[in-house]
Amino acid sequence: MRRLIVNVHLMIALAGGVFMVVLALTGSVIAFEPELDRLLHSDISYVKPGGRSLSLIEIGTAVSRKYPGEPIVAYLPSQSSDLPTEVILSRGIVAVNPYTGEILGVRRRGQTFLGFVRALHVRLATGVLGRGIVKWSSVALLFSILSGLYLWWPRKVTRIRGRRWTTLFWWDLHNVIGVFSLLPLLALAATGVVIGFENQFGHLLDPLGGGARIDRVPVNRVQQAAVRGDEITPDQALAVVTTKFPGIVVHRVQMPEFGGLYRISFARAGRFIIGGEDSVSIDPHSAEIVSENLSRNASRRERFIIVNTAIHTGSILGMPTKIAAAAACLTIPVQAVSGLLLWLRRRKRMSGARS
Repeated sequence: MRRLIVNVHLMIALAGGVFMVVLALTGSVIAFEPELDRLLHSDISYVKPGGRSLSLIEIGTAVSRKYPGEPIVAYLPSQSSDLPTEVILSRGIVAVNPYTGEILGVRRRGQTFLGFVRALHVRLATGVLGRGIVKWSSVALLFSILSGLYLWWPRKVTRIRGRRWTTLFWWDLHNVIGVFSLLPLLALAATGVVIGFENQFGHLLDPLGGGARIDRVPVNRVQQAAVRGDEITPDQALAVVTTKFPGIVVHRVQMPEFGGLYRISFARAGRFIIGGEDSVSIDPHSAEIVSENLSRNASRRERFIIVNTAIHTGSILGMPTKIAAAAACLTIPVQAVSGLLLWLRRRKRMSGARS
């Protein structure tokens, strides 16, 4: 049995090792996507706090003066006193100093480095074939972890004993890193399998219940809102939401020109999971909330899917779990290199013994 497990462990590594390393490296980058995005665009990602914060309509006016004739798609309010407010136009995302109205710059639409990394992680930057390879690579990683645990168990190596770069050194390193990264890697691999095979897992999730939590707005009501005059401002729409849901952090204010209604996305301190997001739709003429999509109303099935995704991305408990997820991902290339060296040295010994 042990010999069989060794061979299975080895074949999985040789067949899918490259793809597992790609998923690991891209996953460690995606875990810090917002932070890296600001780092790569540092010239337009930070402002000096001070003075009165401008209203959304004042910020929109400043953007319209700079880019006349381009309708504002949405506002992304500043999440911190040293971060700009962003305004989405057809040309891209405009960064605005929320205290002065100064246009800091615009990020053009198109493929970015982080966008390519995400595409690589989700589908190997290809199509259906790449997506299939990714989900089966998650299965391969899960089997590799479990078979590695089986092989580690009899000796339970927990320290590096061999001299540097010797076979014993690589053997111990492979075992030690494997056992100490076991739990986070197991969580990442298992949640990745659920994401990859979500449709296939559907019937297993059915007993959890799936009741829709989105109060959908009738099409005719959206059409009526789109043709009537005298709309409320985005600041007034924002005030409607913050009055009903005090203490929220607003992420996005979608303008009614794109859908007939204001759509405001936000997070609340009391949400059931860190990283969860709520949203409401507001009639721009009556200022009434006409639909709500709230995490507190999510079904057990929906909560399971959201929690699974949050575990996989490392966002479930904020920065600590993001760091843990990224660190666990970075152990996979080390495991791949140490495992490959052990295999090559094993082949060399076997060929020498035959000769």
